[in-house]
Amino acid sequence: MARDEFFRPGHRYRDKGAPKDPEDQFMRWINLPSSGMANAPGIRPLRYLSRRPFTDLPAFLILVTKKSSTGGSYNPWDDNFDPEHKTVTYWGDAKLHPEKHFTDFPGNRTLKKLWDAVNEGRRDELPPILHFMKYESGWVTFTGLCELTELSQSHFEEKGQRVANYRCQLRILGPDQVPVAWLHSRRSAGSPEEALRGAPASWTAWVQGANTSASVELEADSMEVPWAAEDIRSEGQGFSSDPRIRKAVELEAMRRAREHFQRAGFTRIEDVSRKESFDLHGKDVEREVFIEVKGTQSGGARVLLTSSEVEFARCNKSKMALYVLHSMQVREVEGEVIAEGGEARVYWPWDVDAGTLAPISFSYGLP
Repeated sequence: MARDEFFRPGHRYRDKGAPKDPEDQFMRWINLPSSGMANAPGIRPLRYLSRRPFTDLPAFLILVTKKSSTGGSYNPWDDNFDPEHKTVTYWGDAKLHPEKHFTDFPGNRTLKKLWDAVNEGRRDELPPILHFMKYESGWVTFTGLCELTELSQSHFEEKGQRVANYRCQLRILGPDQVPVAWLHSRRSAGSPEEALRGAPASWTAWVQGANTSASVELEADSMEVPWAAEDIRSEGQGFSSDPRIRKAVELEAMRRAREHFQRAGFTRIEDVSRKESFDLHGKDVEREVFIEVKGTQSGGARVLLTSSEVEFARCNKSKMALYVLHSMQVREVEGEVIAEGGEARVYWPWDVDAGTLAPISFSYGLP
């Protein structure tokens, strides 16, 4: 029976687009009558079936990235799966349209609704996200169980025109297989506790507040050090010998961090990086946040902190946030260095001692 099956990361499943076809391992396994599992498009929310759902959010969300060139509709954008860093860059469903705003498309409405819930801290209501890759017609490959870590407005080119769209970042929570039985039972849940029964361990841990990925390793300078003209290990933040690149990366990371916390509802965000031991100061009517911003072209497994940044973060843990924009790309256009792209990892609230602090330099008094 379908309920006894599992979706395993990296495994391929038959997708015939027919929930009644006995050979179908995608829609037939997932779909329940009245739950809303469509054959298309790529963003497919599924409804709760209980009489009084405990949330207005979907029971779970299926996302499909189409890499196959045969069958289905054409997408003028390109999603990206990064198996090394366990992340997915996923575009919304807006396309060139004479009247529609990009927020009017149904998939984008779903993504925005989820992102609002992320920023409201409704972790026990948020739906699991199952991401699949469609490399060839008739088959899907399960990427993994994901959380939504960022939603931002971006643009793509279609028929020579610039089109606005959402672009989101997903983080794969772990290598857990996903029981089909849980996908079925969750849709009948009447409470957050019922929705967790039978869930994969990584999802339960995430809902309960754990960070299921490996922690970002923090390398703390024991003194204020200038930028060096050499790179450290490629997976860390490292140094750049070109001041133009450093500046471009820093400014883009600051811009993206500001946008992120503006979407989280902070109406006043000030750049205090020149006078404080953190970068952005966010406020709204009731909340305050101190934001440390790090931008890097590397994978971002480690970032560099000064001793004053560490000390301030330790004294203000309840209000601290760490925004890391990693895997950024840099290009030069007519003499101007442009930093773009990258994927964000946001820790909020941020406990600096949850990572690994490793001194990389010392102030030495001569004898």
